[in-house]
Amino acid sequence: METSSSSGQLLYGPEDPSVLYLQKKHLSSKLLKDGTTQVFKVRRTESKTWDVGIHENVRDWLDAFGFKGVMDCGKSMKVDNELITALIERWRPETHTFHLSIREATMTLEDVQAIWGLRADGRVFTGRDHHVRYPDWPSKCRDLVGWIPDASTDTKQGGLLMTALINQTRMPLGDDLPTYVYIQRARIHALILLGGLILPDTTGCKVPFMWLNAFEDPDEVQNISWGSAALSYLYHYLCEASMDKRKELGGPMILLQLWAWERMPTLRPAFIGAVVHQPYTPCGARWKGTTHIGNDPRYSVEHYRDQISLLRPDQFMWTPYAHCILPDDCSDANGCSLCDTYLVCWAYVEAHEAG
Repeated sequence: METSSSSGQLLYGPEDPSVLYLQKKHLSSKLLKDGTTQVFKVRRTESKTWDVGIHENVRDWLDAFGFKGVMDCGKSMKVDNELITALIERWRPETHTFHLSIREATMTLEDVQAIWGLRADGRVFTGRDHHVRYPDWPSKCRDLVGWIPDASTDTKQGGLLMTALINQTRMPLGDDLPTYVYIQRARIHALILLGGLILPDTTGCKVPFMWLNAFEDPDEVQNISWGSAALSYLYHYLCEASMDKRKELGGPMILLQLWAWERMPTLRPAFIGAVVHQPYTPCGARWKGTTHIGNDPRYSVEHYRDQISLLRPDQFMWTPYAHCILPDDCSDANGCSLCDTYLVCWAYVEAHEAG
């Protein structure tokens, strides 16, 4: 699939329609016909939680849960909806790859580990381990997060409201409390990270009650493959958006934005200079504090279409992490990035074909 450069308009469809058999329903067909597409809006709501101090004992448990890399990355930058839109126009659900002028490329488990330090191998994030030991969700919330939510103000459609969770984190903790108190607070922070950044849905305002089940045993949480869950969510929403099924996006689109910046430097904002990686930190940490994208016409969908269309082979970083000294939780020690397997996150199952 090729594109023009002067107007950013897609000029050519797939050479072999037997492979890209969804072309008639693909977003690029609308672009071919109308010359433009609507800009997608990414939903995320975790940003306020970074303004709250996290007790060191709570942070230790978050690290144990598998979120150390995400915590080290800190507050994420502003999402670039225009860049995400231009990438979605290149995404093919048939192959789970971006079709670029140089060749196909995609985000793999290696990227998730290197950028955010989320575990690739381990137990899938599903509801299979749900134990019916609680008479109702308020009782489970009381036991697991130390708080009984108000049904009228703290919950919505089978989930906990993000605002209610964030409000709970504003209550200060002392230094000599029982261990279970710090574990309960760590669960709240983990739910905020999942619902607002790692696995956000299109509502952008709540976390499903069922996710509490994953945190029943604090020693088992670390065995969950948060990386494959995040990538499954990302693939799912990219596929739906590329087929023009939605205009508001869930999924870890910030992770996609970081992947694009890591792999394609020409897509980075102009104010970003040389990026230096601090040894033993996730790659995502080097973008910490990049909170402004800008409203200049340079940051339009048309601009990004042109940049992607004009991409040369030497402008795509095929091994961006090769020279980075990464912590153990960011290293692909088991070769998961090379596995042809299925990514699972609750009801979403997506193929991961790294080869």
